Amino acid sequence: MRILIIGSNSFLAKNFIDKYSKNIKFFYFNLYFFNNSREFLKKIYQYVNKKKINHIINFIGNNDNSLFPLKADHILRDNFILPLNLINLFKKKKINFTFFSSVEINKIENPNDNSIYSLSKFFLLEALRFFPTKNKISLIKMDTVFGPHDLNFNRLIPALMLKILIRKQNIKLKLSQKKRLVYVNEILPIVLKTTKNKKSIDIIIVKGKNYDISNLWKNINNSLLNKYTVVAKNKNFYNFIKTFEWYKNNLWMIKKRIKKYHNRI
Repeated sequence: MRILIIGSNSFLAKNFIDKYSKNIKFFYFNLYFFNNSREFLKKIYQYVNKKKINHIINFIGNNDNSLFPLKADHILRDNFILPLNLINLFKKKKINFTFFSSVEINKIENPNDNSIYSLSKFFLLEALRFFPTKNKISLIKMDTVFGPHDLNFNRLIPALMLKILIRKQNIKLKLSQKKRLVYVNEILPIVLKTTKNKKSIDIIIVKGKNYDISNLWKNINNSLLNKYTVVAKNKNFYNFIKTFEWYKNNLWMIKKRIKKYHNRI
């Protein structure tokens, strides 16, 4: 396989590359021209032909699920328009694709209750079902993924880890909720397996475990106070502690990033 990774800076991509790059040679495409759709497609077409790519994994995604996002056009571009442009660009070539979506995106019952994010993912799902192409396409629909390298502190688990580490009161976090979560390492073998997909459209659903966030908060804090002895008794929280260790070991970089963009630390 000659696999092209688009969006190599995403946290899912970084974990995927860390795990498999020793045994698999990946190719990467510079997103310098990404804001210029025509130029981007021209450059990537040339690159794919030059490197004889036969599978593209698109890790680019916009997770802003607020009801009134500031850049709604970017959400549609990243989650809907880009995947369709890629498929259309290579529809006459033997190039297969892997895309990502959310488990929750199945149907639109009431468009007024859905964010631009949800709509963009729904449009992609519907389009893939009817798009005329000879390419093999895999769509991985996941519950919320957590793990190392995730620096989007608008997401639940990164915000939770940050709040535990720096004890800042202005980091808003709703603890009284339940959330289905899946550890990133459980996703990675599934992503790799899609490079061998033989189906025209293969929709893969990955469901996580249901966690009470307030209990998760207490267990992580208790584990820290007891030097992680709690983890030995409760394996469900082991992956959270491993994730916490990554944030702890990279706190200097996290502080630098947040100072630059949010001025919070």
